[in-house]
Amino acid sequence: MENFFVPSKIWQGGGPYPHILVLLSNYPEFCDYARAHHELLAEYSDGLGVIPEEWLHSTVQGIHHAVDEKQLAQLRSSVRDELAGVQPFRVQLGPVWPGVTAVTVAVYPEDGMAALNERARTAAERVPGLSLREKEVRFWAHATLAYARDDFSSRELNRALRALRPPRVEVEIDRVHLVNQYQHPDRGYYTWDVIEEIRLG
Repeated sequence: MENFFVPSKIWQGGGPYPHILVLLSNYPEFCDYARAHHELLAEYSDGLGVIPEEWLHSTVQGIHHAVDEKQLAQLRSSVRDELAGVQPFRVQLGPVWPGVTAVTVAVYPEDGMAALNERARTAAERVPGLSLREKEVRFWAHATLAYARDDFSSRELNRALRALRPPRVEVEIDRVHLVNQYQHPDRGYYTWDVIEEIRLG
């Protein structure tokens, strides 16, 4: 694996930057699923930043720069308006695999999360002065269990994750959160302060 926190990905001052997240820490089924991997991932803590349970999430949309109070207020209003009428939906979480820079969890089907991303992007684009990263050809719905904090061989980790394979879990995505997110390269993960919870449906 390769270090996730390379200079091009480091946030100025560590944030906070506004993000729209699904807080998977609110879903006991997923917390149990993540916990089933924790002991194994902890064996690689020299190279991995293993995400504590309270900071488990799936990113719907990020704004990767600082905003002022007026922009944040406009973003809150825009997100509420854009997500009005969106209904809760179910997803399956798993399997887990080590990618190039992070150990990630698949989210299927991807349609519901992709639709949330589309609406969240639209909401952010309505706020003057906010800039977004280039839109992906296909939104990648995923969660993360650990970020690589250094370069290391992940061959044994890959094999161990394939052998572990706990049952996948299903959850209903019934809310998203607008947060101020902070980056902690020294810890190898992100934290946040919740600005607003937005219930779906």
